[in-house]
Amino acid sequence: MVGKDPTPVSYYMIRWEGLSIGALLAQGERNTRFLAVMGATDLETRLSSSEAWGSRLSKDAEEGFGPIESIRRWKGVPSQPGVGGIPQDARLHTCADLDELSRLLNPGHEPEKDTINERLQDPHMLYGRGWEPFVTKRVDTGYRILARGEVLYRPVRIGGTIIGFLWASDAENARGYEPRPVAGPSAWRAESWWIDQAAEAVARGLTPVGALRERIGMPEDPVGGRLDSSDDELIIASTRDLRQIARPP
Repeated sequence: MVGKDPTPVSYYMIRWEGLSIGALLAQGERNTRFLAVMGATDLETRLSSSEAWGSRLSKDAEEGFGPIESIRRWKGVPSQPGVGGIPQDARLHTCADLDELSRLLNPGHEPEKDTINERLQDPHMLYGRGWEPFVTKRVDTGYRILARGEVLYRPVRIGGTIIGFLWASDAENARGYEPRPVAGPSAWRAESWWIDQAAEAVARGLTPVGALRERIGMPEDPVGGRLDSSDDELIIASTRDLRQIARPP
């Protein structure tokens, strides 16, 4: 888990569409890793970028590049959609350890309790070789986490605050949670809880919409929140449109 190794870290920031979406780091002589900025992109992009960078680091290890060599060789390589790139003029930063870098990238998060970060970074859920670049495996709940077409959705609440929106589409076998960043760290912590709940619902044979509707009126979870029966069930053209509601300009 992040924060358990005091070895200093060197890193470049990865940028995409004007945003810093993560860091490509080398830790000592044994480890490279992609570390996501949680609030910069949606879950699908975080997973795909982590997977892409992890594959690059694994190939570098196979070809004999050391950790620092590996992250430096990607500087100036053209950015790719959903993956990003390291600008040619990017500066190599340093910090004390992974815990410090995690706090810099994701202020307000508590890495030791954030299971999304665990999925993206925990070495027990990763694989590597040679000097062991850590490469993430895609989280599979049994539902797709991205829908291209129409979805239904409901607000997720903790107390009196809407922390995000739960959406579903039976037509695309998809279900997901869209955090509402203005609600603060609780919006992001809930994301991992809803992923776990989706996996459990799949195991019981529920459809995405059935899994969503099952939660209506259930007691509030301190991490995941609740779906109030008094809230309307709404339909929107796409998850992209829902993200614009959750994260207005």
